[in-house]
Amino acid sequence: MNAKRALTRFRAPDEPGAQVRAWPAIRSAYQDRLPVAERRSYRRPASALAAGLVLLGALALSPAGATVGHLISRALGVEHASPALSSLPAPGRVLVSGPGGTWTVAPDGSARRLGPWAQASWSPHGLYVAVAGANGLTTVNPRGVPQWSLGRRRVSDPRWFSPSGYRVAYLSGTELRVVAGDGSGDGVLAAAVARVAPAWRPGRAYQLAYLTARGSLVVRDANSGRKLWSARDGAVRELEWSADGQRLLAVSARAARIYTASGRLLSTQASPGGPILDGALSPSGRRLALVTGGVGGEVVVEGQQPQRVLAGAGLGQVAWSPNGRWLLISWPAANQWVFVRVVGAPRIFAVSRIAQRFAATARSGFPQLEGWCCTAAGAG
Repeated sequence: MNAKRALTRFRAPDEPGAQVRAWPAIRSAYQDRLPVAERRSYRRPASALAAGLVLLGALALSPAGATVGHLISRALGVEHASPALSSLPAPGRVLVSGPGGTWTVAPDGSARRLGPWAQASWSPHGLYVAVAGANGLTTVNPRGVPQWSLGRRRVSDPRWFSPSGYRVAYLSGTELRVVAGDGSGDGVLAAAVARVAPAWRPGRAYQLAYLTARGSLVVRDANSGRKLWSARDGAVRELEWSADGQRLLAVSARAARIYTASGRLLSTQASPGGPILDGALSPSGRRLALVTGGVGGEVVVEGQQPQRVLAGAGLGQVAWSPNGRWLLISWPAANQWVFVRVVGAPRIFAVSRIAQRFAATARSGFPQLEGWCCTAAGAG
């Protein structure tokens, strides 16, 4: 082995630990950089697609002579990201919420602020939005005009029943409550629940999945209150039914489990890398997108042929387009949204300055993805 190759392969003692310790300083340095003012549209050809998709390197110690700027550009974000979103690459509208309030993004890329709420949820056809505040649950139309409101304490995680929208489930403190879509008939369905968003089984007589404070996954009939089945699934952080109501996804930091509608464990997908931060089923229910965290974070789409579509430190959430052809990936550490086409010809484009775009004040943080409306059968 020649000297050049030996130096290339050399690793310093405790190099992984050094990566983790260096991360806060590098992230701070990146956020202090001025954004690149170069526009990029999704209609233009994507550059540097490795095996058809961009794979951005995870944070690593730079070789001798590399600059800090070069390291940051490779570790955080897609280079030459557009400073503004000119249009969405697929039909539908995106809902976001967080410290800057609740916003919708139209197909032409324009954004509308609905109000100051920190959490929100689309109705099945995008006609209304349920928003959660510290002292109540409110529904608004897409212009932000309130339709009805309930005064409740510590409200979070509202979810609409699909496809009718005739029920809304939400958390109030440690209670799971259900109210009719017009604001009437509010009541407690379960007590001592975990702070995990409940999930309606689409079109199936108001069956609702939730997590208890003791870590049990429960599916209950919201009309009769009867428990249909339960499973001990530990620290679940996310629940989601497939659009046809035949499978229930339960995501924890270590694994993504899929149950049948009757409660039988169908499959377990262990984390492909670091802890699982987010997971989402495609509209067809045939593919699963997972986001893992840590220095070696990545986005993987599980299906007949698993795809590793993005890699980098400090990733966030993932949402499918309604037609199942695109993924929207949030990247808080890079202050970007990344759109990746996973059906058809591979394509990728990114938008920068997301925190500033959805900010209400100078101190507003990065927004959460609340959904790309509306769910429809697609190629995913």
